[in-house]
Amino acid sequence: MLNQNEPDLFQIELKQRFEELVRWAVAHNPDRSAPLSEADFDAARKEITKLAAHDLSLGERNAKIPEPAENGPQYINVTPAPWP
Repeated sequence: MLNQNEPDLFQIELKQRFEELVRWAVAHNPDRSAPLSEADFDAARKEITKLAAHDLSLGERNAKIPEPAENGPQYINVTPAPWP
């Protein structure tokens, strides 16, 4: 059973560890001709924030689709068609 503070503590620790990883990656990037910046991680930061906040919309679409073992599709094309 989860403690009431556990989800909040998880969210805080996940964000802290991600920020530590970003700082490490920026400091230790071996390619000096294309240095990394913290802004390079903005998209990942948004996704981590969603995961940490337990955004319920992340898995709603996939939860409705059966697994391949349950006669569901093995591949689902999620790329939108190009504009004509």
